[in-house]
Amino acid sequence: MLSSHRHNTILKRLERDGRVRVTDLAKLLKVSEETVRRDLRELETRELLRRVHGGGIVFRPDEQPLADRSRIKQREKARVAELATGLIEPGTTIFLDLGSTALALAKAIPAGVELTVVTNSLEAARVLAAKSRIRVKVAPGWVRAIENAVLGADTIAFVRRFVFDVAFMGIAACDPVHGWMDNAEEESDLRRALTGQARRRVMLVDDSKFHLRGSVRTFDLREDLVVVTNRRPPEPFAEIFAEAGVDVVFERGGANGPHKRAKPKRRAGEGRERGCTTT
Repeated sequence: MLSSHRHNTILKRLERDGRVRVTDLAKLLKVSEETVRRDLRELETRELLRRVHGGGIVFRPDEQPLADRSRIKQREKARVAELATGLIEPGTTIFLDLGSTALALAKAIPAGVELTVVTNSLEAARVLAAKSRIRVKVAPGWVRAIENAVLGADTIAFVRRFVFDVAFMGIAACDPVHGWMDNAEEESDLRRALTGQARRRVMLVDDSKFHLRGSVRTFDLREDLVVVTNRRPPEPFAEIFAEAGVDVVFERGGANGPHKRAKPKRRAGEGRERGCTTT
């Protein structure tokens, strides 16, 4: 049996039972227990499950501390952050969301750029405050220790006082049926509140988030966003984005020239993919 078929079988069993055991899977798949362990390691790397003693359980990104998530797919998140810096103009005011990819962007923004940043991420605020010419304002709210960030009604009310040039947002999952999804209502509510508070909204997403499903619907896939990711989105996402005129910035090889910036969408049908050469 091909590894892709084994992975699909494992994920279906996990969805049904909430937990899988190495011994049971070895019998079901007719392979060795070591092969099953390798499959579980690969699926955990793709953030599709979490390994525990003797097997695996459903992966919940919101259950992992920010420091742990920041170590997963570091290269991909760093590339997303590098591409996203091309959307930042000196002298502007931006909002920076919580999450490991947004934190990667905070680290990628160079010192010396005149910028005002409003953020609900305490860790991103710490990183940015050490950089010259960047003014940082932290939103109020209840502290969520696992995110090292603040959320809640006070956070949303504070954000609604501003109109940002760009709002950089993270997300938990991207499902072809339910769209952009989160695992916590407070995160979803904040991202939806930014709809009327930013001239441009940018979704920071590494390729592992596609074909994942969260528990809360945040945006339709046709929402007026700029999507920044480390590689071309898989189908059916690429087709849906193209049909809706959603700008997509991503990395790919070829003679496309260096990435500069993606232009905002004007009307449906104008959005296009913008591939960037690897540097």
